[in-house]
Amino acid sequence: MAIHFGGKSWGAVAQHEFRRMARDARNINHYRVQYAAIGWADRHGHASFQAGELAAILADKHGKPLSKQSTTGAVSRAKALDLVSPQSSAACLVLPRHLFQKEKEAPVPCRVHKDRR
Repeated sequence: MAIHFGGKSWGAVAQHEFRRMARDARNINHYRVQYAAIGWADRHGHASFQAGELAAILADKHGKPLSKQSTTGAVSRAKALDLVSPQSSAACLVLPRHLFQKEKEAPVPCRVHKDRR
């Protein structure tokens, strides 16, 4: 699968660095949601998490996971700012194709989004 952004220039990112930034409590939570989406995204731009996993990634500076309500709020703010797709939830963060594409790695069925490409 070739990466194509409609003839526009593009660059690459180190997903492990986005995972690190997602865990960094100094960053604002809605940006941490986007960082987690990029850091864990698969070939189709889906970043799936087990129950409570995203809350643990977004833990505060003392290592305390976010509450379910705070996690949902951070995802909602990220969606409102178009940092992640409106399809996103704490169970699966989705990046649109115009923002993220990945050539390697076989796709894994998304347990949340059954209609995934």
